[in-house]
Amino acid sequence: MSSLSSDPKNPKVFSVRVEGMACESCVARVEKAISVTPGVVSVSVDLAAKRANVVFAGVPDIAAVIAAIGEAGYECMVENAA
Repeated sequence: MSSLSSDPKNPKVFSVRVEGMACESCVARVEKAISVTPGVVSVSVDLAAKRANVVFAGVPDIAAVIAAIGEAGYECMVENAA
């Protein structure tokens, strides 16, 4: 069984670098795009750091988050997963 199995007491967290954000409106757009991704519990986007920290309940679908960010008009790269 995978170590990324669903465990609500042990949420999965990863960080994504987001390129192309210029203002708080961009931050809100990225947060909204990520937050509607299935399994996402919370998201926090930092404009200055160009980073989105995403918390998943269960198995993280990192590809879906990357796709959501791309559809919102931004580029990204996964920096780390915990």
